[in-house]
Amino acid sequence: MGFKFETVKANRISQNIVEQIRGAILSGELKIGEQLPSEKDFSKHFGVSKSSLREAYRVLEAYGLLEIRQGMSGGAFIKEVDLTTVKDSLVNYFFFQNPGLREYTQIRNFLEPQVVRICAEKATIEDIEYLENNIKAMEQEPDGESFMSDLDSAFHKKLVDITGNKIISLVVESVQTALINIKRIVHTDDRFLKMVCNGHKKIVVSIRQRDPERASQAMVDHIMDVEKGMLSSKNGSMIITENGLLKQNQEK
Repeated sequence: MGFKFETVKANRISQNIVEQIRGAILSGELKIGEQLPSEKDFSKHFGVSKSSLREAYRVLEAYGLLEIRQGMSGGAFIKEVDLTTVKDSLVNYFFFQNPGLREYTQIRNFLEPQVVRICAEKATIEDIEYLENNIKAMEQEPDGESFMSDLDSAFHKKLVDITGNKIISLVVESVQTALINIKRIVHTDDRFLKMVCNGHKKIVVSIRQRDPERASQAMVDHIMDVEKGMLSSKNGSMIITENGLLKQNQEK
């Protein structure tokens, strides 16, 4: 076995194993698709019990770095972290941190006006037609469910895809997913959905006109309208405030 892993101390056993394996992956010592040694051999190499090794494996699985396969050809395999795993982790983090709506607005205003500036310069005719067709589909969704979960997400995903920046895509898509979950909880109404649709229209018109400044301002206006609309949504069992999600009877 060529790995240069060290035996671990009694305290923080599983975390120590996680850090060593993760370090070996990030340094390139362990390659995507490579199988780790058997539990018996690897636990002996680390000087730990199989249960401690399995606990470390569970953490690495949660990170998206490891895949455990069952059966005769099974075992622990190094896995490439996919975007969905990272986005889900960020969305879960947002949920438990419960940031206020103003925090979502701030990060959106940092990123999305610049995103549409780039779109106004880079978007192809096919990209613009996709966005316009997305809006047409929105106008035919009076119930709002597909509007939010599929169409609204697809609209903003397309914008960041046009930039070609994977980091921006990760952050914007994660924030959008978190906001869509909140919109469901606070029960935004038809008037809110119409406002979102109109905001998207103004953004796409500016992109088609190849006007970065106008596109950027349209996005800022849209983001602020979304904040106002969500703050005024009172139909659900919870509301969103500048301090985060609250149950209706907790509002001060």
